[in-house]
Amino acid sequence: MKVVVAGGVVRPKSFELVGPLGGALLREVTLDVALLGVDAIDPQLGAAAHHEGEAAMNNLMVARAKRVVIIADSSKLGGHAFARICPVDRVETLVTDSGAAPEVVEAFRAAGVHVVCA
Repeated sequence: MKVVVAGGVVRPKSFELVGPLGGALLREVTLDVALLGVDAIDPQLGAAAHHEGEAAMNNLMVARAKRVVIIADSSKLGGHAFARICPVDRVETLVTDSGAAPEVVEAFRAAGVHVVCA
């Protein structure tokens, strides 16, 4: 396994790396799996973040990844946020907690997403 940390500017409250330095690196690599935390994910709208810089970096990771795994607690399911990361058809697996509403889990499964409730 190789772990690479993208360059960029650290956001003070959430510690994401954002900006053109990280983007330049991400455009030059291929990822086997992108593991992403999101602010919201909806079966129709897809995955999103509140901060457009974070969404842009995550979108680049999605574009460069063979597989996309979203990790989101149940409070983020069916929600929306300001900036879209990717459509739901790019998400292979959604990992969430046991508090996820069954009808929301089923909507993700109907959209072709493998859902793991832990």
